[in-house]
Order: sequence, then structure tokens, then C-alpha cells
Amino acid sequence: MTAMQGKNEQYYKAYLTYNRISRRALLRGVFHPAEQATQIREFRLAPRPPFAAAEDLFLAACNGCGACVAACPYNLIRISGQKAMLELEYAACDLCGKCAESCSTHALHPAFKKDTQLRPHFSEHCLLKQNQFCAVCQEICPQQAISADLQLNHEVCNGCGECKLACFVSAIQLI
Repeated sequence: MTAMQGKNEQYYKAYLTYNRISRRALLRGVFHPAEQATQIREFRLAPRPPFAAAEDLFLAACNGCGACVAACPYNLIRISGQKAMLELEYAACDLCGKCAESCSTHALHPAFKKDTQLRPHFSEHCLLKQNQFCAVCQEICPQQAISADLQLNHEVCNGCGECKLACFVSAIQLI
């Protein structure tokens, strides 16, 4: 998918609200579109709450007001560097959407993907990797995204963090 596909008038209106584009930059984007596409941030700089906009738009829209922090029933969101950040260290996210409902800037919005974009990675301490029986992460996963051989179905996983919290040997890290 190219940088231009999937973006509608609402996206560009929100983008232009927070970014000024000079005539020179506009013409540079028209005549050198590949150069412009490489500037779009496709990876997360920090774990974001579910329903977060694409990172470049999220960074432009989130003003660090803290409404999502107050709305989260599990206190999983904090403000760091004037931006909302998700912490799944002591509780899992049930993706209730209260953070998105409370966001006045639409950096979080119910129309965006219901996913934290965090995925479990299994360390060498995992009992299955040591040829011992353990099925805790597979059984606890509400999406049934983890198979018996620790293969992750990335399409089904929503990054809730249940597997990490259930692992009693701390062999799961969310990345």
C-alpha cells in the first residue's frame, strides 16, 4: 500500500491542522513522491493505546491532555513527553474504548484499529522452548492467537497483554 492509499479528506484536514507545508515542500512532494513517502513514520516510537491513529498523525494530534489517562479503568495509560503511552506491566487492556471516546483531538478514535500493535515475543526462558509442558499463554489468550508451537497469528492478536501477565516465568515480552 502506498502512502497515498487509504487516506481520506478527514486525514489530510487533521494533518494540515497540525502541520504547515510551504510551497517548496508541496512542490517537492509532487515532483519527488518517493522522498516524501520515506518521511512518513510507520513504526511506533512508544506503545500507544488501542484505537491510536498512525504514528505520524498520532504525534501531531495528541496534545497530552490526559483525558485518556482519566478514562482508562485500569490505569494503563500515562503521559510521557506530552503524548499518551500504554503500559501493560501489571494489567491487560480489555480494549473497552473508553480512552478513544474521551479523546477530544481524535489521536485515539473508535474508528481506528482496535489494537495496541504490541505483539508477544517468547524468550529462551519459555518452558515450551525448553521442551517442557506449558499452555498458560495459549489458554489465557482471549483471541486464541498463540498456537501450541508458539506461532503467533498476527492477524488475530490485538496486543491486549493477557499472555504476558499470565506467564509465570516472565518469558513473554510485548514488542
